[in-house]
Amino acid sequence: MSILVLDIGTTSMRGILYEKDGRKLAVSRKKNHLIFLGDSLIEEDPDEFTGNAADIICDLLADGEADVEAVAVTSQRSSIIPVDRNGKPLLSAIMWQDTRNREICDELSAYNHELFQMTGAEVSTVFSGSKMTWVRRNQKEIYEKVYKFLNIPEYVCFFMTGEFVSDLTYGSRTGLMNLRTGKWDPDILKLYEVEERHLCRLIEPGQTAGYVTENFAALTGLKKGIPVIHCGGDQQCAAVGHGILFAGDLSITVGTGAFIAADVDELPDPLPSGMIFNCSSVRGKYTAETNVLSCGAALDWCARELYGMDHTDYGILEAELNKENFVSSCLVVPYFSGRGAPDWDHDARAVFSGITTATRRSEIFKSIMESIFMEIAGQIERISETVPVKDIRIGGGMTASGVLNQLQADIYGRPVHVTKDPEATAFGCLITALCGMGRYASAKEAYDDLAVKDEEIFEPDLQKTEQYREKRKEMNHLYETIRKGRKS
Repeated sequence: MSILVLDIGTTSMRGILYEKDGRKLAVSRKKNHLIFLGDSLIEEDPDEFTGNAADIICDLLADGEADVEAVAVTSQRSSIIPVDRNGKPLLSAIMWQDTRNREICDELSAYNHELFQMTGAEVSTVFSGSKMTWVRRNQKEIYEKVYKFLNIPEYVCFFMTGEFVSDLTYGSRTGLMNLRTGKWDPDILKLYEVEERHLCRLIEPGQTAGYVTENFAALTGLKKGIPVIHCGGDQQCAAVGHGILFAGDLSITVGTGAFIAADVDELPDPLPSGMIFNCSSVRGKYTAETNVLSCGAALDWCARELYGMDHTDYGILEAELNKENFVSSCLVVPYFSGRGAPDWDHDARAVFSGITTATRRSEIFKSIMESIFMEIAGQIERISETVPVKDIRIGGGMTASGVLNQLQADIYGRPVHVTKDPEATAFGCLITALCGMGRYASAKEAYDDLAVKDEEIFEPDLQKTEQYREKRKEMNHLYETIRKGRKS
């Protein structure tokens, strides 16, 4: 018997068929296609998510030999799809990077202190609650037809099971759930103008969301009636997959955005500022998280706009970075999609400084990568003030580049551990599912039993670390100067 994991990312979806001993039996991937509409309006066709899910499962079951016991789902977290009573989309998916809700967030930010203590996060364009508010205020005809506001995993799980169910990790990314009670909060819902009837029932991560319907079984070859398990958001699962299971362990996932997560056993009271607190994929635990909204997305932009690539070729880009074996004299403020936690400056934009006629394309490219990792270094320092950081493990698509991994170690001033398994998110999803099914008593027991203990460690060049520390001060000063100018 095997477990089929669906890992729904922002720009791709993966399916992995696992044996219960953690061995991969088969892998299938499909691309998602973001639709950029200008003015930071970013959407996606909902049918692409369900179509890719069905195609991936068909691919994995093509040889007819797999005996799938359960489907486990993890996903990107804060996009929304308004649907009618039959689960039919009423609009395209409004993606998590979309900032059409920024005026609403500016309005709600007056309540930041109170909301942070209740929900674990200040108001942000990223979180889905204010996107629902935007639909209510700006798409009134659509709003009248809304039965549920679904995020991507809720939508895909409904497609498989016919049930409208979510889990606490996704609830903690809406801005609408009380983090201490694990329930939709009526006062917050009133503030956001969101009706609880439009939200899914919440369950613990690792619990069953529903069972494969006859229609979905016929479409894919899965057995009717097997459980579909909500295992939590992609960053929560990535932390579990990296073995981030004890206070002081820190995970950095460098994908489309960069997400930095540390394990937290109990919520502090009051919550310290400068971070986001979410429910963990490990039942009863939490994560302290910060983020950088453009990471791999900025790398892809460099590949496309600086180098004319149709797809990101790490071999060519590594050769370009190797031309610049020093700290770049070019300076970049890296907010291609606004600034993330804790400031949530959705009007921030990327800024280039120090460029002359002698500046090479490769130097501009390296300075962009430096700036992203310098921003992450600042986030690590913020988390360290509350949770002393011991080990740093990194994962995500950008860890395919050894040059970028070394650059991270140099900028963070700490060793970084890179797992040889690039699918930490899916592996964490597997662990959560097996714990939920009662196969293991704890995530640690499952990790110790199943994880491949094969990693590469990149040691920092501390001389460069000090140079980057000074450069980060310059970057932050430039950002603050520009921000003050915008607000004056």
